[in-house]
Amino acid sequence: MTLWRVVQNEWMKLVRRRRLAVVVALALCLVGMFALGEHHEKQIYSRVPTQAASADWKANAKADLAAAQAQLSLLERRSPTSAGAAQALAALQQRVQEDRYRLAHDVGPISPNLLNGWAETSQFVGAATKTFIPLLVVILVGDMVAGEMTQGTIKLLVVRPVRRRTLLLGKWLVSVASSAALSFLLCFAFLGVALAIDGPQGAMQPEWLNVHVRFFTQPGALQPTPVALYDHAAVWPMWHAFLLQSALVAGAMVAVASIAFTCSVLFPSAMVSTSAAMGSIIIGFVVAAMARGQSWVRMLFTTHLSLYGDLAGGTAFTVGSPVTLAQGVAVLLVWTVVLLAAAFLRFGRQDILNT
Repeated sequence: MTLWRVVQNEWMKLVRRRRLAVVVALALCLVGMFALGEHHEKQIYSRVPTQAASADWKANAKADLAAAQAQLSLLERRSPTSAGAAQALAALQQRVQEDRYRLAHDVGPISPNLLNGWAETSQFVGAATKTFIPLLVVILVGDMVAGEMTQGTIKLLVVRPVRRRTLLLGKWLVSVASSAALSFLLCFAFLGVALAIDGPQGAMQPEWLNVHVRFFTQPGALQPTPVALYDHAAVWPMWHAFLLQSALVAGAMVAVASIAFTCSVLFPSAMVSTSAAMGSIIIGFVVAAMARGQSWVRMLFTTHLSLYGDLAGGTAFTVGSPVTLAQGVAVLLVWTVVLLAAAFLRFGRQDILNT
């Protein structure tokens, strides 16, 4: 019951803070920027003459499926040893999976002159998860504890008959819940804008998940060549995949909020704690980009802020090393647990009343 009261109190504080208004304003600017980009792309596509989707797409898909399966049966007899062979095998596997999906779900291809708002949103969310959304989370919760340290109001809390760990746990719960809600709502705000501009088509179009990436060393090449493999890939409708992506974004932002929360505990200044959290994210991105291809890059939390990219294979291409969703979740979980332990240890031993 005490924890619930602490959470209620922290929620009221969060709603009344100016930082929340700043974050909402920045989020609206981000949504507006996305809307402007979609509107511009829509105008470009409108210049293309209208082309109707092929009426006999089912016949074409059946013929393509039969041809791809015949070629695939020949290539699958031997394991590919080069990037070229692996890419040819992967292309056939993808064709077979797409044709089977379209025929099973009666989903024809979208007309060439129409934008797919679902795909556009998914791509933008993937990019925003690595840049804009983490920074919004840091602004929102980066001074959750340090702000009260700076103002001195934290002393009024610790003298109450509430354990320090209960107080800190309540603040952390509000931090992660608000961050997850912010990121989740942003994803659907982007989707609403895209569907309003581009139209509702594309919800049932195929999306590949659980894509593994294998790296092939080519003679004379400086870096290995990545090839996406579809042996164990799953084909989902885009609307279903988008729901999963939004949930994964919210989960990743829980880790970002925990990191910002820890900085807020370790640094008693609101400005310093927010700057430290932002700096850790920016430096993490820079280090991951500079050390592309190194296996230890997978241990950085910034590598896995796009958990959907881990699942769809995009992260592996970015960092130059094989990555899976399970690895990404494990890395974020370890960072969250270790930093939270440091925060609770620091807050429990800190002499707050004499600061």
